[in-house]
Amino acid sequence: MSMDTKIKTATRSLPRLRRSTKEGGVAPDDQQRSTADPTNRLPEPPRIAGRRNPRWIALGVVALCLGGLLSYVIYAQVAAQSAVVAMAKTVNRGAVIQPTDLTTTTVSGASKVSTVPAAELPNLIGKRAAYDLVEGSLVPAAANEGEAMPASGRAVVGLKLSQGRAPLGLLTASAPVRLVALPSGDQPAGQPAASSPAYFGRVVDVTDGADGTSVLLNVDVAAADAPAIAQLGAQDRIAVLRDADK
Repeated sequence: MSMDTKIKTATRSLPRLRRSTKEGGVAPDDQQRSTADPTNRLPEPPRIAGRRNPRWIALGVVALCLGGLLSYVIYAQVAAQSAVVAMAKTVNRGAVIQPTDLTTTTVSGASKVSTVPAAELPNLIGKRAAYDLVEGSLVPAAANEGEAMPASGRAVVGLKLSQGRAPLGLLTASAPVRLVALPSGDQPAGQPAASSPAYFGRVVDVTDGADGTSVLLNVDVAAADAPAIAQLGAQDRIAVLRDADK
């Protein structure tokens, strides 16, 4: 056998190398085998945790605390609110409290002012004010705890005064007044008038008469003077003077 024949036979017996589809790549058979076998996969790169800013963390904690505190304050204020009685109109001392004189309002529980709960509003109607109750003010608990009227040794006299016998707009409840007796009409002419007696008292309440000109006045006076004042009033011989407050 010649030398050329031996070289060709040796060349045919050598195994054929596989080609990769791309330079530096993996042959299809190896690629399928590596895909099927999980142990041949490349490991995933490790994840790097993001860096946290301590300032933002502190700011979040502070905001959370402030939100909780604000919620508590709002809840405390709402829970402490209560309905109380207030004055819708001004009522002077000694005057009878009417349903239209009262209303209700809401106040905070932190208030130190003495008040009357709204549920007790009906109990105030028909009572006399112990002192002046101004419109818009809260009704204190002792608003109707004044002395009984008339008090011991006192009497209340009702008078009907003609026009010009009393000052207009000044006869408010508890106002001090002086009741002056007028001379009788049958007094002889030329005879000097005797000194007219005067009686002191306080206005209980006042209303306009049905005729639109007269005034209906209730006056708290001394019990000893009440008969004489009532007699003068029946004879239309009395005038009312408004004195200064004492």
